Amino acid sequence: MDHRSELSERKKQILKAVIDVHIRLGEPVGSKFLTQNEQIALSSATIRNEMAELEEMGYLEQPHTSAGRVPSRAGYRLYVDSLMNRYPVTAHETEELNTLMRQKIDALDKMLEQAGKMVSLLTGYTSLTMKAGRAGGAVRRFDAVWLDEHSFILVMTMDGEAVQSRTVHTDHPVTQESLAKLCGTLNDSITGITPEQINLPRMMAMEEAMGADAPLIAPVIKRVYEVIGSTETADLRFEGVNRMLQYPEYADVERIKEMFDVIENKDEIMSVMTRGENDRVNVLIGGETTVRPMANSTLVFRNLTENGRVIGAIGVIGPCRMDYSKVVTLVEAMTDRITGMLDTSPPGLAPGTPEDGSTEK
Repeated sequence: MDHRSELSERKKQILKAVIDVHIRLGEPVGSKFLTQNEQIALSSATIRNEMAELEEMGYLEQPHTSAGRVPSRAGYRLYVDSLMNRYPVTAHETEELNTLMRQKIDALDKMLEQAGKMVSLLTGYTSLTMKAGRAGGAVRRFDAVWLDEHSFILVMTMDGEAVQSRTVHTDHPVTQESLAKLCGTLNDSITGITPEQINLPRMMAMEEAMGADAPLIAPVIKRVYEVIGSTETADLRFEGVNRMLQYPEYADVERIKEMFDVIENKDEIMSVMTRGENDRVNVLIGGETTVRPMANSTLVFRNLTENGRVIGAIGVIGPCRMDYSKVVTLVEAMTDRITGMLDTSPPGLAPGTPEDGSTEK
């Protein structure tokens, strides 16, 4: 049963204070501590009664060895959804985040690698970065840009509006008129098809349509096949894994072993991340993930998207007793910067695709 609507402002204030203290100190929190240290203008007895009711409602738990209380998974969830304060990013953290913006990084995987290291350093937790897999896809439209009489840029607009470009060099003379004919032939013959459908009869028909400019077809088709036949395997990287060892939640040998098993078997976490909501930071606490060994851990991440498709993600993994406000704010700030860098990538180049300057004759 969801008791959120039953929570008075006083209960919310006390629950927030308990969680703030527990995140900071890692110890069960008692009513006396709150009256002396958290500026709650209530008597110790009143706070104690409210904490008892919060326990009955499922937001707090009481360890057997202590008179104090700790947050439950439901308590953390309510805290993240509506109680925690916005973390004030420091000048030092802002400078570190902006450092990434000043680096000349064109490839998405390198960009994510640097972002992961920085997020782990700034938060003090293990970070993870995901680069999503990608199939080559089909070309929706062909265009060409004339460079000189023996070279031109072939521009391919893919399904989903992503753009790929390749430079083509050829011994055959290239004119504006031959490029116009070439684009017309490509758009009529091979838009929306798979690599397997680019066969010899289709190529012969295209060469016949090009007439005297038929020698342009072979080098162009090779470039097209490079794009629509290429695939990228999804990858997940962790930074600062040793940081887990500094938290008492992972002091148990079996628990830390389970977490290292999760790290080695990346597929489950990648599956969770690709299903996340794309327009916000996702916070999955304990059993909210389908990854069983993470029952006592939290996964915070935000996806990076391009034309509605998830191309990557940046996140943090750690104990449920996580500094949620700081982690959520820094993950959000980092992904905003990465998105800004992707938006300013050179036109016609997909993230991670360097401009192709090799020759085909």
